[in-house]
Formats: sequence, C-alpha cells, structure tokens
Amino acid sequence: MCELLGLSFNTSVRPNLSFKGFRLRGKSNPDGWGISFYPDKSTQIIKEPLEAEESLLSEFIELYPKIKSKIFVAHVRLNSAAPPAHMNTHPFGRELNGISFAFAHNGNLTNYQKDFDTSTFKPIGETDSEAAFCHLLNRIKEKKIKFFDNSSYKWLLDELRHINNYGKFNCIFSDGKHLFCYYDMNGFNTLFYLHREAPYDHTHLSDEHFDIHLKEQKSTEKKGYIIATRPLTDEKWQKFEPGKLKILKNGKIISNE
Repeated sequence: MCELLGLSFNTSVRPNLSFKGFRLRGKSNPDGWGISFYPDKSTQIIKEPLEAEESLLSEFIELYPKIKSKIFVAHVRLNSAAPPAHMNTHPFGRELNGISFAFAHNGNLTNYQKDFDTSTFKPIGETDSEAAFCHLLNRIKEKKIKFFDNSSYKWLLDELRHINNYGKFNCIFSDGKHLFCYYDMNGFNTLFYLHREAPYDHTHLSDEHFDIHLKEQKSTEKKGYIIATRPLTDEKWQKFEPGKLKILKNGKIISNE
C-alpha cells in the first residue's frame, strides 16, 4: 500500500524526524520512494525506484542539514500496475505559469483514459497517478485558477472528487505556497494530520524503538502540520474525514472544504 507524507510549517524545517519514520514504511512499499521540497520558488524532487530504507540517497536526505523547506511532499510506492521505474515514481513535478507543482497519490484509478484531459500536460510514465496530475493541471490552466480565495478552493475540491469517481484517490500536492491534502470520499485507506508547536513533548517513532526530545529538534517559534497515511509517532494524530480537502499555508490550515 503506497503511503503519503506532507509537511507545512511557518518557517523552513528539516524533515529528519518525520522522514526517518516515513523511510521505514518503504519496507512494505519497496517499489520506489521520493521527496519534493521547495528551496525557493522551484521544487526539488529526489526519487528512486527502489526501497527507501535500502537507499543511500534517502539516508543522505535524512541526515543532510542543508535540506530545509516550509513544504515537503513525500511518497513510498508499492507497484499496483505500472512497473518500478523512475518515470513511475512519485512525486511528479510540472511547471504552470511560472508555478512549480509537486504531486503524489495513493490509490488506483481505472477507465479514466478517455475522460482525463492530457492536452497540454501529458504523462511521461505509465501511472494513473501522473495521468490524474496532468488532468488536474490542464483543468487549472483552462479555468485560470490561482488559489487565492474560497471559490478556487471549492472548485479544486469538486475537481478532486471528480477524479475520485474513477477509483481510490488520496493525494497530497503543492504549488510552493499551499499544501493541498485530499482524502478519498469512500474512505480508502487512511489519512491523518498532526499539529506541532512548542512546547514540544518527549515522543518516539511508531516504527522503531527511537526516543527523541522534540525540543532538541525544533526551535520554539516553528509550528505547523504533518500529514501522513498513518501516524508516525505516538502523539495524538487526527483522522481526515472522507471526501475532505485541507489546504495549508505557512503552517496553518486556511481551508477545510
């Protein structure tokens, strides 16, 4: 089962605690891993079609102190249709009107080929996920959506629910300012969120015996949210409601459609 991870904070953070736990999920999702972040207006995507925990590159990302961003989108993949390959590994990235998008999906879509718009943005790989991403960007381009107000957020929710009609669809994506997090309207799999702010408590990762004091990891002014398919720590994570879209910006939930 593929898994998603998203971070939105009010200032640049290191993903080491969240990414450490997330990497371990690659054991049951061995067909690829990837992470996207925003050093500036452009997204940096690093990914490989292999198990995350076995990757020296993913270990480097976990430890390298210069990888910082207000937004992260990450994914570990279990092949369901398209074979393991770089072109089929999430996140996927595209540019639209000078805006750099990154997208990751959990689920399976079917019978979408005749209905999805791939006029300008076209899939490179063979996944339903990239096809959905390209369709969504083509619709954003067609409607000239800029994500400035509630009407554009409601439009996006309608589009995501339309894609959801073709199967199982959880997704996290970003335009460098917002983190868009959508949970399948039929309750496929799970999606959770966690608010982080000072004072930080003692916690440990759920996937291994690893205790950590958060106050050693985050300065007191940093706060934001972590989104994950399953809780990564023993803290009080909250579950998304089916068919809901949460939009985050600068570490705050600005829309809950």
